[in-house]
Amino acid sequence: MSIPVRIISIKIFSEFMISILFSIRQWLRITLSLIYLSCIAFLSLLPSKDFPQLPMFAGADKVVHTVMYMGLTILACWSMHAESKHKWYFLVFLFAVSWGITMEIFQFIMHQGRSFEVFDIVANSIGALIGLSIYYFLSLLKHRINPTRGR
Repeated sequence: MSIPVRIISIKIFSEFMISILFSIRQWLRITLSLIYLSCIAFLSLLPSKDFPQLPMFAGADKVVHTVMYMGLTILACWSMHAESKHKWYFLVFLFAVSWGITMEIFQFIMHQGRSFEVFDIVANSIGALIGLSIYYFLSLLKHRINPTRGR
């Protein structure tokens, strides 16, 4: 297969995947987001002794926080059709950061081997910003593929 044919194939595949992504019904989007949110709460509040002791580099938990909140923000934007009303981007970001702060406060209150860390909140916020950027980029691609179609 030549390079131009591969590029066209990748373009067609990505357009197909984006059209499928944005055609999923909202109730399913919201359900998936709530399940993901529940997983974040569970993992955030699980006592530290219940986590497997894996060798990791310093700061690996900040990478985990960033990725978890990036996923949360992408799912929340997707659930709320943020591309249709741009105020949703701000509200989703505010929600993600508030959720992260709430989880940190609960960790502090529960005394289960977990602690309140400001840098976890920073990592969560960075993840939320990255998630917003990714979702915004995907919504631009969606609009480029089918500019006349609404939600």
